[in-house]
Order: sequence, then C-alpha cells, then structure tokens
Amino acid sequence: MRNKNIFIIATILLIGLAFFFGSKAGRVSNNKQDTSQILSDTKSAPTTLLNKQAPDFKLTTLDNQEFNLSDKRSKTIILFGMAGWCGTCIPEGRALTQVRKEYASRGVEVIGVAFTKGDNEDFLKEFRNLGTIDIPLSLDTDNVASKYQLVKLETTYIINKDGVIVYKDEQFTSYDDYKRELDKIL
Repeated sequence: MRNKNIFIIATILLIGLAFFFGSKAGRVSNNKQDTSQILSDTKSAPTTLLNKQAPDFKLTTLDNQEFNLSDKRSKTIILFGMAGWCGTCIPEGRALTQVRKEYASRGVEVIGVAFTKGDNEDFLKEFRNLGTIDIPLSLDTDNVASKYQLVKLETTYIINKDGVIVYKDEQFTSYDDYKRELDKIL
C-alpha cells in the first residue's frame, strides 16, 4: 500500500513538473505576461500612425501565401498583432474568423502577425488549431512590429481602402466592436 501511494505521488509530481516546464517553454498560455523581454525590437517606431498612410509590409503566411500590403490598396485590412503562445489572443482570433467570413465579400482581409521573439510556426499552428481560427497567420519577418509600434499583444489596426490607418486598439476586440468599426468605413 505504501509503495502504491509513493507511486501515485511521484506520478502527480512528474505530471506537474512536465506541465510547468512545458508552459515555460512557450506553449499556449492564458496568462497575461510582461512581454518586455520577448517582444520584437520596436525602437525605431514612429510616435503615432492613426490617420496616416500604413507602412508597407510583405509576409508569407503559414499556408505559404504571400501577403503584400501594397497589393491590397483596394481592400480594407485588419492587422492583428498577436503571439502563437498567447491563449488570451484566441478569442480575438475567433472574432476575426467570423469577421473574415462575413466581410470578405465587402473587401475585408485579415492578417494575424506573431511578433514576439519566441514565436515559431509550430506555435502558430497550435494557436490556429486550439482556437479553431481561420485567418491568415504569419511570423513577423518584415519588421511589422517596429513599423506598427506593436508592443502589446492583441493590438489591432484597421487600414482603409486608401491605405490609411483608421483604427487602433491595444486590447481584446470583440466581433461587435469590429462590426461597428467596419460599418463606419465600408
């Protein structure tokens, strides 16, 4: 009986340690964290972008599709700054999936950009699968974080058909919030 209890306790400890170290290695987490040590370099970012021409960028999505902002000038673009390991970004990713489905016929496109230093394609795939998220996702391979002052997770920009940034927030944005903002400009 004593050996059985020791075995159960040891098993629980091993599972706990595996969970602890697994989450520290970058797994999707629901905890808001201090991201100052893991964010991309944003030192050269301009002070404000609202109501200004959106900086151009060119990315390749997880699905190997090219997303070039300068080719999208007749479209309304939603740029979602996120991280593949960010569990709190999942609800907004779901909202953006709904936005993409309902507004694609009106010329709206969405791109999620993972901008933290620790991000990789595996984290993005896990993020997409865990959240049942259907938006193009990309690693930040073109200094989007710097160009768009991305320093907080869940930062969103809406870029109108003329390439001007007309909306920015740095918090969770619901489907209803997106709908309200898009209906103003479409």
